[in-house]
Amino acid sequence: MLTSRGFYFLTPTLVLLGAAVLLGAMPLVLICFTLITWFLVQWFLFLLRVRVTMRRLRVEHALVTSRGSVESVWAEQKMDVMVTLTTDGVLGVPYIVVSERLPALARLHDGSLRTDGALAKGRPLSFAYAIEAKAAGWLRFEGVKVEFADLEGFFTHVTFVREGRAFRVLPTLAVEATQPAFIKQHNALPLLGSHRHARPGSSSELLDLRDYIAGDPPRMIAWKVTARRDRLITREFESEVPIRCTLFLDTSNSVRIGPVGETALCRLVEIAAGIAQANAAERDLTGLCLFDDVAVRDFVKPGRGSKHALRLLGHLTDVAGLIAHAPTATVRELIPHAYGLAQDVFPELLDRDVNWFPGWLPFWSPQPSWTKPPGAPRGSSRLSPAYHREYRRRKQVSAILAVRYDLGAGGLARLLEDDEQCVRYMQRFLAEHQVALPFPLYDHAGRYVCATPAKAQVLAGAILKSITRAKDNELFVLCIDLLEMTEQIASLERAVCVARAKHHQVIAICPWPAGVRPPGTKPKEWSGPFDVQRALAELATDQLHQAYAAVEHALGRFGVPVLCAAQRDAVDWILQRMRRLRIQERGVR
Repeated sequence: MLTSRGFYFLTPTLVLLGAAVLLGAMPLVLICFTLITWFLVQWFLFLLRVRVTMRRLRVEHALVTSRGSVESVWAEQKMDVMVTLTTDGVLGVPYIVVSERLPALARLHDGSLRTDGALAKGRPLSFAYAIEAKAAGWLRFEGVKVEFADLEGFFTHVTFVREGRAFRVLPTLAVEATQPAFIKQHNALPLLGSHRHARPGSSSELLDLRDYIAGDPPRMIAWKVTARRDRLITREFESEVPIRCTLFLDTSNSVRIGPVGETALCRLVEIAAGIAQANAAERDLTGLCLFDDVAVRDFVKPGRGSKHALRLLGHLTDVAGLIAHAPTATVRELIPHAYGLAQDVFPELLDRDVNWFPGWLPFWSPQPSWTKPPGAPRGSSRLSPAYHREYRRRKQVSAILAVRYDLGAGGLARLLEDDEQCVRYMQRFLAEHQVALPFPLYDHAGRYVCATPAKAQVLAGAILKSITRAKDNELFVLCIDLLEMTEQIASLERAVCVARAKHHQVIAICPWPAGVRPPGTKPKEWSGPFDVQRALAELATDQLHQAYAAVEHALGRFGVPVLCAAQRDAVDWILQRMRRLRIQERGVR
């Protein structure tokens, strides 16, 4: 591609050459011809270097912490990113500019995302910068943008070197490492279960005395009591049992709304990780149930051990980075985002030689329904230039999606004609590259677009299934968004009633939007002139508080406490409830 400097060099030279030929100034003709020849030779060498080098470029990302190069990191942990661009081509490049595409989950801490220099075989180009992950999920490095240029600045070429490498970001643990464990003080070593349970077992706590029964081990005989009563008396000890806790985590579309790393789901994952950490320290059993508004996506049976804890953290990490899909999105709304992403990550697939679209064709075709503005008459049958551009971009993006997702020979035509399929694959394409879309949360009638009554039914079925597998008294932690569906939780109330009737403990945690005043706090006093935006924000906050109070009332009738995820002591509150469960005297249902 010719730069402005090259254009301003070539154009006057050609004009001067023409004038010299007309005037018969042979020395000036020779000078201009020499300059043009040198310019064309430099252009040819530049194109040759680009063609040879571009296909042999390789980029590699490495995360470096105090422990060295790692494959997984913790959220909110500072780390260094080492980027190395190499080539095994014979011809080197005298000057290139490398720009990093920062992952959506990362926050730049220090350094620069851009560097320049020469690149040749055996002489890689490297640079580093420091980042920190905002929340749990995946740090996905798509690659780097490379701009080729000559030393004179006459020519340039832009390409994208893809890598597609992802690093796991584990959730931060909300429980401090210095928090004391709940193991009894006189025990030298933690047993398999370290909690008192009013049930005969083999612990060191005396439960009861009874008459000797044939077959009782002699070591269980209480000899002093036997001597006083003149008959054999056997001692019974309490049972040391583990406490089972099952986490029910909502992964539906309502908790995925928001920027990457700042969703309500990330906060729920952080709380679940803190509970799993506390249970692992106590050698308790922790299970995990992931569900949405369709079905139970995954279920991990309660277990213990380091491998089980890592498995839970892996499941939580995978769901923390889920991107919300817009239920009411249209093709027109998605095309700018999908086309912009394709320009950044797949520029070679938008090349005219690869993905060409005839410019004259849409002007002689009927106007598609998705390109018509609202209220347009049905008789409009020709595309305007703006709609022509949108249709061309849709065709180019559809071609990329058809190849990427292997839709077959008719995939391109199906994406061009079927709006529903096109919207689905565009949202999938954006979600895979961690691009969050802003969309309205309420429709034209004021209904919440993410409110699905089936979610409460799915959770109720999962709770009832867990009750059938339950042993002794268990704790069910429900991390679910109920604020916009208070009228559809009747099925959930029945399941909670059954759990409470079986003497299980139930705790509900509701996510809370970031930046919104949590329940129980007073609004700030007005100062200055009346602000409409602030008044609308306070009105929306009051509606959320009323919905939260309704959920508290609905579940509070069964003795279920409801916590707000915005409260920093949510994990401590759950651990307090587990302490009550550990010392509960009712052992058998």
